[in-house]
Amino acid sequence: MSDHPHSEVKFEGEEAGTGYASPALDLIATVLLILLTVAVMLGSLALPVPSDLMTAPGLLPFLVAASLLVMALGLGASAVGRWKNGVRMPVLAGRDITTDLKSLALAGAIAVYIAGLQYLAFRHDVVLGGFRHSLTAFEPVTILALAVIMRMSWHGPLWIIAAVSITWTLLLSAVFQHVFNIPLPGSF
Repeated sequence: MSDHPHSEVKFEGEEAGTGYASPALDLIATVLLILLTVAVMLGSLALPVPSDLMTAPGLLPFLVAASLLVMALGLGASAVGRWKNGVRMPVLAGRDITTDLKSLALAGAIAVYIAGLQYLAFRHDVVLGGFRHSLTAFEPVTILALAVIMRMSWHGPLWIIAAVSITWTLLLSAVFQHVFNIPLPGSF
């Protein structure tokens, strides 16, 4: 370590120096976040309450959505303040199109994953050495989705991608089913 008096290390975040997005883009994000959070909050209020408020299944989604709503309102207020201070920049200023396309592809892969769990639901019980395990759509759909997402981010050998996807998916499936006793999505 240096004894230099000005050698202080300062953490500036993962995106240090990137600055703000355009106020218009922040306002668009604010509106979309407000719509999403209000929908989640209304949906969580529609869930039945078994006994008292603390057992309500919609309590956590409501609180998370409410906190996101507060953050969205803060983002909107910041964008309006910057707009009033004369910050005028193009909506797509400083955007990297290749990164944006990768983000859209990732969002598409996640949407296909969720649709796969929803529409390809099945359940098959397997017994190996007295150990019963339920194979559901979760396993093959997650293995494929994880492999695709890993391939989008990393161009390593396919056998490593396949091994990681298969191993982690089966391990998590076994833990959730046999340790936590939680049924996995993709079954009926």
